[in-house]
Order: sequence, then C-alpha cells, then structure tokens
Amino acid sequence: MKNIFVLSLIGLLFTNAASAQQKVRLGDNAALHYWAAFSEMQDSGITPEQAKELGLILKGTAPYRDLSYKEILGKNIPALTVMARGTAIPNCNWGLDYDLGPQTPVEYARKSLELGRLNVLYAFHLSLAGDKEGTARTLIAGVRFSHDVAVGGSLFATIVANDLLVNHFKAIEGLLHLQALSVAQRPELDKAIAQLGPTGLDWQNAMKHEFEVLNRPEWQKSLRTIRPSYIAALNDKSALPDLQAEIAKAPADLQQVIPNPKRVLEEKQDFSDQLQQIREVLQ
Repeated sequence: MKNIFVLSLIGLLFTNAASAQQKVRLGDNAALHYWAAFSEMQDSGITPEQAKELGLILKGTAPYRDLSYKEILGKNIPALTVMARGTAIPNCNWGLDYDLGPQTPVEYARKSLELGRLNVLYAFHLSLAGDKEGTARTLIAGVRFSHDVAVGGSLFATIVANDLLVNHFKAIEGLLHLQALSVAQRPELDKAIAQLGPTGLDWQNAMKHEFEVLNRPEWQKSLRTIRPSYIAALNDKSALPDLQAEIAKAPADLQQVIPNPKRVLEEKQDFSDQLQQIREVLQ
C-alpha cells in the first residue's frame, strides 16, 4: 500500500508539472528524489518521547545516546542517502494542486519531518564515530532539504521546514562547540546557510497558499479583506490589531480554521532570531 501511495503522489507531480508547462526536466526535480527517499523509509517514526529527547540533545541538556537510535538509523541510511542526492538539485517542485482545496496533499510534509529528524540524529551518529566530513555533509544536506520542504507549500509545510531548519542550526552550533566539526568546515556550512537567502523562509507565500485551501464560497467575502490584511501583518506586525479585527468579523467556522496570526508572527520572529544566531556562530 505504501508503494502505491508514493507512486500515486509521483503521478500527481507528473500531471501538475505538465499542466504548468514547465521546461525543467522531471529528472532535475529534487522533489522526485525526496519522494523516492520516503519510499525507502522503514520504521522511521520518531516517538513523542524521542522527539522530546532530541530537543534536549539539541539544547545541550541531554547526551546523544547512539544505542537508542542506531537500529532505526541503520534501517534508514538508504532513505537518507537518496534524500542527500536530491539536495544537489536546485529545483524543487512538489507538484501541489491547490484547486483541490482541503484535499491538497500534505503527507509529504509529515514524511519530511520524520526524515529530517532522522538526518539530525544521523549527523550525531557520524560525529560520534569521528567522521567530521560526513557529519558536515549530512548537516548541509539537511539544511537544503529542510528549506525545500517549504517550497511552494502552505503554512503547515513552512512550519515543518522551520522546525527542521532550527534543529539543524542547533545541531551545527552544538557540534561546533564540541569540536565535532572542524574550523575548515565552517565556510561550507556558512555557504549552505547563506543559500537560504535573507529571510530563510517565505511566510507570505505560505499564507497565500494557505488561503487558497480555504475555498468555500460562503467564506470568500470575508477573505477578500482578511487575506491582504494577513499578508500586511506578516510584513509589519503593527498591522496585527487591524487583522485581528477583520478575523473577528468573519463567520465563526472560518475563524476556527484561519491560523492564529499572533502565533504565526511569533514563529516567524523566532525563526529569524535563530537564523541570525547561526549566521553569527559561523562567522
């Protein structure tokens, strides 16, 4: 069933790419490699307890215990290898069709979260083995993959990319502190971070796609004012009160599905702070 699901999604990607009349060859699409990586994943789910432990490891308040993750990493090295190959391709198109509304696929983002977290753990595994070059390559691939997760996606995909990027930032900082990465590797890591661009993630575009999913006819009158107000608030947080007032006038069922703008702005600011911090660390 898993293979059928993956093949169906790849088929959707082919269809949408053709309908958009893209000139980029499908073989030059990183997303195809990522779909292939997902199909290679085995028993890859990180439990809530493991996710919490990973958070503590990244904070430096808990040690990385290789025995806890060695088996799951061993099963998923093929998936991580395919993913890393995909990050060498600059173009990434997940083939999302927002005309599907709420049925627009998001499973790729959930799979990305699993694979990206495994990549962070794999970097720690390699560092423990003393493989500094492998550790750096894994972290660079993880940064590129994490950024690609958000490309063309809605807010959910951007939140996942945010989580994965910050995890990789913290891993880089922690491993540099432990001297598990060499000074000579700093320029390579710095280049990978620089390639994210000035803001790292396009929150405005993510929200535009988020509103495309909210396509119920009875909501459109309210959305005509909420949509531009939301984008304005992402550019200037002083516009937040006006946006909140517009949302408060919307139908109750629409209010329930519009992402809380205050929380989104907090996520955006936190990511900006984390991005600035890792750039300073790598200088």
